[in-house]
Amino acid sequence: MKYFERIKNYIINFTKKGLTPHEIAKGLSVGVLVAFVPVMGTHTIIAIGIASLLRLSPLIVLVGTQVSNPISYPFQLFLCAEVGNLILKGSLLEITFSKNINYLSHYLWPIAVGSVVLGIFSSGMSYVIIKFFLNKRKQKA
Repeated sequence: MKYFERIKNYIINFTKKGLTPHEIAKGLSVGVLVAFVPVMGTHTIIAIGIASLLRLSPLIVLVGTQVSNPISYPFQLFLCAEVGNLILKGSLLEITFSKNINYLSHYLWPIAVGSVVLGIFSSGMSYVIIKFFLNKRKQKA
């Protein structure tokens, strides 16, 4: 739990530096969206690039990408594959071990579609939740 406590304190410290709850929530939600890119090792590069394009704080965006970490990444990838297959084929993913499987249609397209859908959903939800809690904290102060 110390990991999440550190992230929470890190986010709260941004409010002390003069950033509005909207700016913080927007940066974190962009980071969460980037965290759902299914290519491991590219999150930092993509996050910094998007942060500079959208004129967001790169540190806040990088904090948002921590949704995808080595512990959660396999589960996230599996969930993306399941959601993508449900959207594309109307059923959950059949995991088969065969030499005659088309990996592009069986695994990669569902992962790509699921990543987009879950990334957008998670990003939107994180924006709403973070902004709500930061505004609530601001009102108490």
